[in-house]
Amino acid sequence: MNQVRLFIVIGVVLCALPAAGELQWRDGRWQLELSGSASIHSGGSSRSGDYMLRGLVEYEKPFSSRCTLGFRLLPLFVYEQDERGEDTVWGAGAGLGLRVYSVADEYRGWFVEGGAHVLGHKNRIVDNSSNINFLTGLGVGYKCSAGWHGVLRLEHISNANLGRYNSGVNMLTLGLGYAF
Repeated sequence: MNQVRLFIVIGVVLCALPAAGELQWRDGRWQLELSGSASIHSGGSSRSGDYMLRGLVEYEKPFSSRCTLGFRLLPLFVYEQDERGEDTVWGAGAGLGLRVYSVADEYRGWFVEGGAHVLGHKNRIVDNSSNINFLTGLGVGYKCSAGWHGVLRLEHISNANLGRYNSGVNMLTLGLGYAF
């Protein structure tokens, strides 16, 4: 399963690179987003009670009439390991996001998205022996013509077997953002 996730991350990056070469940087827009995540039980590891808060700064650039590529910075995220009394994990990251919008040439309305990010952090997630992890996710959302958007994502944090232990985290995330 971890190899599948790694292939997804590599696929997103490889698909995004040719599009990045075609971009005209002046046609993009900035987006800010705050999101909160609740861990969900999956696999052999119960993480009920864990949660994550994060900020996202994105430069979103259209590359077709419905699709955009976002260059994302996560200047701060905090992952709280609530019920086990473990240290709070905090750090930063960067990555890419792809969105497909329902309203052509306006980049608004309903959208689906996929994203992949590299995270570096202080302290470690329980049963995960690396301070470098990957955050991948798929989501569905809505962007208003006024620039506000809401998004619901299913996300996963994993070290892709870079460390000796790799107990991943699955989360349900709700985000609210604004584009300018």
